[in-house]
Amino acid sequence: MNDTNTQSETVERLLAIAAGIAAAAQQPGQTDDTLRALAEQAVESLFPIGRDPGATRHLIQLGDLEDMLFSDYGKRQAAAAANGGVVGVRTGLNHLDEALNGLEPGKLYMLAAMPGTGKTTLALQWAATVAQAGSTALYLSLENDSIDLARKLACRLGQVRYSEALKGKLSRQDWAMAVQSLQRLQGRLFLSTPRASMPDLPSLVESFKDYMGAPPALIVIDYLQAWVKRTVGAAGEGDDVRSRIDRFTPELRALGERYGCAVLAISAQNRANYLNGGMAAMKESGDLEYNADAILTLSKSDEKDKTYDITRDPRLIPLKLTLDKNRQGVAGSLIKLVFDADYCMVEEEDR
Repeated sequence: MNDTNTQSETVERLLAIAAGIAAAAQQPGQTDDTLRALAEQAVESLFPIGRDPGATRHLIQLGDLEDMLFSDYGKRQAAAAANGGVVGVRTGLNHLDEALNGLEPGKLYMLAAMPGTGKTTLALQWAATVAQAGSTALYLSLENDSIDLARKLACRLGQVRYSEALKGKLSRQDWAMAVQSLQRLQGRLFLSTPRASMPDLPSLVESFKDYMGAPPALIVIDYLQAWVKRTVGAAGEGDDVRSRIDRFTPELRALGERYGCAVLAISAQNRANYLNGGMAAMKESGDLEYNADAILTLSKSDEKDKTYDITRDPRLIPLKLTLDKNRQGVAGSLIKLVFDADYCMVEEEDR
């Protein structure tokens, strides 16, 4: 039956229902109750006409999911065997990996922090850990240039001081050995630090896939608010940052699902709500907290939280990493960390 015949039948049914209701309403002796009953009858008659005949495609029978559940379970078993007991790629922080089940493919993770808390160091360290384990990672930064990111990695892997590397105080031999340590990441960790123009993110991942033969296991965006401010193509004139983030975060999650990679986005925090902590402190958060599968907040420890003996080395900064949201596990975990800015590393306090 073509669309014209279908529309004609629909019009005839609507006219017939209208005529019937009108005739009944004009009968003498109608009361408020009988008129309300006629209105309800009209709604019941009209509902089947307005119903989307394709709506049943959104209904899923549990029995139809059995094969998919077995397939998913097999993949999880294989991934856990390859990643030391967790399904996603490891960050190197054992307590966090156990709480999150690693950074799983197709999931969106948010890391929120104020400036100076080591969020770039931590995220870069996670990307390097993924690469050292044999997987690939793509780190996109709008704050640091590629030379400085590589310098931070060389200082951590080569165990030399960042401050001395910046001031040129290391011996050429020590610096050469530190730079040589980057070979551990060669071909697995890629940096992108756009300045003059912004790349289309799906196109960038597709190019990575073409070059490497597979998409990256982890994509890091450093940081979210800077990215959406610089991306003008999808935003209308006068669009605020919050509206752009509301559009961009579902796109990030869809990107991870499409390519089967974990996506980690760093988020700035709002100074006005910083003391309250948690998801409310994320700057221009909008729907960000709803789209993310897990939200982590990194902050400096209060005096009452400090159990690490920093008198051993006053350079060390005690931090706390709070798991504010965990869609696939228990939220509220607090992981105590130590930030060594000069060696560009973050470690668990009890390591």
